[in-house]
Amino acid sequence: MMTESDVKTVTGISYEECKEKLWKEYRHDYKIIDQKDDFENYGPFHLFRRPIKVVRYVPYRKSYNPDNYFIHNRTEEDELEQNRQAILQANNTTLLTSQIKEMNKTMEEFKKQVTNELKSYSHSMSDQHETITKIQEILQQNEFSFSYIKMIEEKIRTTFSLEELNDFKLVERYVVDWIAESIEIKQQKFFRPPHVYIIVGPTGVGKTTTIEKIASNTIMDAKKNNEPRPSLCIITIDIMKAGALEQLKRVGEILGEEVKKAESAADVQQLYEENKNHVDYIFIDTSGYSPNDSQHIADMKRILDVKMNADVYLSVSATTKTSDLINIFRNYEPFAYDSVIITKADETNQFGNVISVLWEKHKSISYITDGQGIPRDIHKADVIDIIKRLDGFEVDRIHLEDKFGEK
Repeated sequence: MMTESDVKTVTGISYEECKEKLWKEYRHDYKIIDQKDDFENYGPFHLFRRPIKVVRYVPYRKSYNPDNYFIHNRTEEDELEQNRQAILQANNTTLLTSQIKEMNKTMEEFKKQVTNELKSYSHSMSDQHETITKIQEILQQNEFSFSYIKMIEEKIRTTFSLEELNDFKLVERYVVDWIAESIEIKQQKFFRPPHVYIIVGPTGVGKTTTIEKIASNTIMDAKKNNEPRPSLCIITIDIMKAGALEQLKRVGEILGEEVKKAESAADVQQLYEENKNHVDYIFIDTSGYSPNDSQHIADMKRILDVKMNADVYLSVSATTKTSDLINIFRNYEPFAYDSVIITKADETNQFGNVISVLWEKHKSISYITDGQGIPRDIHKADVIDIIKRLDGFEVDRIHLEDKFGEK
């Protein structure tokens, strides 16, 4: 009887590559029992992920032995070819060993460099101007990331003389300006109808409520501007969260719009084709998963893999710590989002985590939500509003309005 210990696995970028590996190792002496899609980490520090195929199989023998396989038909040419292959394999092994040693050497040098930089930074913190120390403390209080604080510190050191550093108010004003300059607000685009909104993000950040707020505001804005009432199509692919469809349906009834459900890419394609010539906006609500749930995130990406020129937003909570935000931003990159919606801004007094990760990932911010009220508790992102959320800095509102206000 076969046991789990008899089952082996082989991986490759495709099913054909896996079978080729098995052929080289076993020839016909194996049996494939199943296969699945998975992801593989690669690149420096495993920052990237790519899809791979995993094949499980049962070998009949430990390995394929070419000597045994051709034992009855060996020729002098076979002997020469075998010797040639043995020499090539020995050379390849030597080259690979050399490359591994070189990589290990490079990694050791990199570790020494990082260690020396950290020691240098620690030393500078213990022997630096009190203005720099105070600015660092305020940035840490607002939960800015280490790299962001380092960037601000370097700007201070290269901008101000020792005499100017004695003027804390002067330095503080520059720092606030630098923070404001690092914030990129998504510029409004003009889309040919329909304007397709897709909001993705981890579970519990309020994606469904945010969809409802944006949809409601499109109608209210048209009314304020004495424009015709826009027509909407609301689609949900969130079939995991209990009550998500019912919640959207209640809002749809208030807006006078039917909410439609899609469970596959074919469903999304069909609903898009049926509505694209008749509505001004299409809103697509998505399922929320843990940012580490790569399988379900990949499944959702396949459902949304429809050509419809969509405006994709990543929704994250302002209460999420910096390291988790970095992880979320990275794992949702396959959706090609170019802007972020920050939710639950009313539940925290710190905003440095958000500013840091937006800056590090070169992403813009579109909306901020700060409550459950529909549609009132959502606002288009504004640099001055974000700066006002920082603690510990004295903000010159008039100066900020002049420099960063709408022209």
